[in-house]
Amino acid sequence: MNYPTDAPSVFTFSGNNENAVAQWHSLLLCDELSSQCQLERLVFCKCTNGKEHEFLLLHFRHPIQQDAVAILVLDRVPSTDPTENNNNNNNGSGSSRPVMQSSHIASPSVSSIPARDSIFTTRNDGSAIESYLSRTYDQYKRLCHVDFAASARPLAIQVSVLLCVISAHSSMYNLYQYQCYWYAHTVCEALKRLFPDCHETTENGGRSRYLGVKIDKADSVEAVCEEYHIQWARIENAAEERRKVKVAEAQQLRMEGRTEERARCQVEIDQVTRQKEEERRQKEEERRQKEEAVRRAEEEARQKEEERRQKEEAVRKLEEMQAEMDRMRAQYERQAV
Repeated sequence: MNYPTDAPSVFTFSGNNENAVAQWHSLLLCDELSSQCQLERLVFCKCTNGKEHEFLLLHFRHPIQQDAVAILVLDRVPSTDPTENNNNNNNGSGSSRPVMQSSHIASPSVSSIPARDSIFTTRNDGSAIESYLSRTYDQYKRLCHVDFAASARPLAIQVSVLLCVISAHSSMYNLYQYQCYWYAHTVCEALKRLFPDCHETTENGGRSRYLGVKIDKADSVEAVCEEYHIQWARIENAAEERRKVKVAEAQQLRMEGRTEERARCQVEIDQVTRQKEEERRQKEEERRQKEEAVRRAEEEARQKEEERRQKEEAVRKLEEMQAEMDRMRAQYERQAV
């Protein structure tokens, strides 16, 4: 399989990248093909040592190269930088985060501190992803996985909107409400509610438990789903507005093209009209000349006929005069006798 290089926000083809969920969302907004990658499977994972940290694996399938799947790592940890929040790229350079064992990940103070909700991407060929998971989380197990129907899989852009909503719902890491257990649970349950055509398979028990004891967490699924619908509607409305602008621009270009085409056609029509008018004028001139020639010919014929008639008339008169003279001579001769 050729590894995709045309959807870098999901299919990282060089190095490792960790982005705050808000930054990942921004990247997807500028990367149409990445935004159309489909979430095929969500895997709910739990560290088996330390504070039993919980995180998620997101399996995205390429929208065109259907045999290509990228595995992204999503989790919430307490920020080690008080100035850090979920609106910034956590590493700045986009490189992978420092290795943190689970015993360190979930050891915040009781008071709320900024949370770091991030998504990690790496080139998912060979052992790269497993190597990252082992370095970062040490030992872990898969508690369950959720498979989404091929006809109704969440798009990467939809997942990013949901992640931003959840992070905004509580940007602070609170040990008793908004910890990694809350984050993984809320992401998983919200996706199941928003995209119900899915199937969950349990592999191991122990979700939201530490040393077998149930850990309290805020119940935020309904609230984040409602907010997701609002935010996704804004995304769709913005996309529709962009589509309308593009349609209007295309129509304008077509209209300009039609105007140019009409102008070009009008020039051609004018040229044809002038040619036809010139041809008509030439034919009219030829007709006039022919008529003039006929008129002159008729006039010449008339003149000739008149001359002939006059000659005949002159001959007739001469003949009459000659006859009269002959008569008078004859009469004179008779008288003389």
